[in-house]
Amino acid sequence: MLLTIGEETFEVNSSNSWSIAGNESNKAEILEDSVAIEVFHSIREEFFE
Repeated sequence: MLLTIGEETFEVNSSNSWSIAGNESNKAEILEDSVAIEVFHSIREEFFE
């Protein structure tokens, strides 16, 4: 997976982790079958609507 945070792009491998500020632009490009787990804090109310 390629993860872009702001203007920087990283190649993500198994067991990698990262933290993205709430106001930071980001995107992921999936290169092969993958499992990604996203955790948000504080609760994002829009996901419960």
